[in-house]
Amino acid sequence: MKINQIYLEASFISFVIHALIILYLLDFFYYESQQTSVLSKPIEVNLIFEEKIEAKKQVNQKLEPKEIINDNSMNEIIPDETISFDSLIPSVSLDDLIAEDKLISKESQHSQVELYSSLIIKSIQSAWRKPINIQDGLVCDLRLSINKNGRIVNVNLIRSSGNLRFDNSALKAVQRAETFSFFKDIPYSLYNTNFKSVVITFNPT
Repeated sequence: MKINQIYLEASFISFVIHALIILYLLDFFYYESQQTSVLSKPIEVNLIFEEKIEAKKQVNQKLEPKEIINDNSMNEIIPDETISFDSLIPSVSLDDLIAEDKLISKESQHSQVELYSSLIIKSIQSAWRKPINIQDGLVCDLRLSINKNGRIVNVNLIRSSGNLRFDNSALKAVQRAETFSFFKDIPYSLYNTNFKSVVITFNPT
């Protein structure tokens, strides 16, 4: 019976000690923290500096025109009369503009004709096989009929070189070339007027 009493007392003391420790950890004994708080009310913040900055900007904006007006150097640079650019622009008539546009278009078309003509001649010359034992400096003229896809549909000898083997070698070179792949880049109007039927002077040597 005595042992049970001692056990109960020890259990009670242990319970009290643990309870006090728990209460201490929970700040139960710290009355100052419960009575006062750091922020008892929300604080209202007014942007005083921003208002001052805006006020300064307004003052500066009001002062800028006065400074410009009072600056004698600025008054000397800015003339009283407005500058007109009409006198600087030469008067050009509509007919002159049309004539200039036609000239540019004609020059561009001429350069395109020269470019594609040189490509045709180079293609035929690269396909040419020089016959054995023929003299240099032989020339013949060929007429080529070419469709829009660049395929040679017909070729005729219109002026002979006087050497049959040379003439035949030129005709065979055209047959080997067969198709000009760059014809797809030629505008149809340019093809119809300049490259539908072509006469070339064949002089590879």
